[in-house]
Amino acid sequence: MPTIKITKVQCSVPDEIDKDEMYLKHRGKKVWPVGNRYFRMDTGDKVLVDLLLDVESGWVEVELWDFDYLSFNDHLGTFRFNVDAPKGEYSTTMDLLEKGSTASYIMHWEVV
Repeated sequence: MPTIKITKVQCSVPDEIDKDEMYLKHRGKKVWPVGNRYFRMDTGDKVLVDLLLDVESGWVEVELWDFDYLSFNDHLGTFRFNVDAPKGEYSTTMDLLEKGSTASYIMHWEVV
């Protein structure tokens, strides 16, 4: 079973005007941030994630969600990438889920 390390997430454009309250999910479970509900992100922000995940070979999906207090949380998009690549550092842009969303994020990861 391969292991990947999500090193950081970068916000190019948030979905909300007043920052996104983002968190990451893998296989239906929240995996980051640990110990907090979310991490606030705005245009140009980069956050160090430093998260190791054991994943299946082939294509992997990590979801980016926006936490909402008064309504259901929003699944903004999904990072899809192939972990059968050689060991090394990679970056993946997020595929948008919501039509009309302005959200744009990049995830930096590596096969370890």
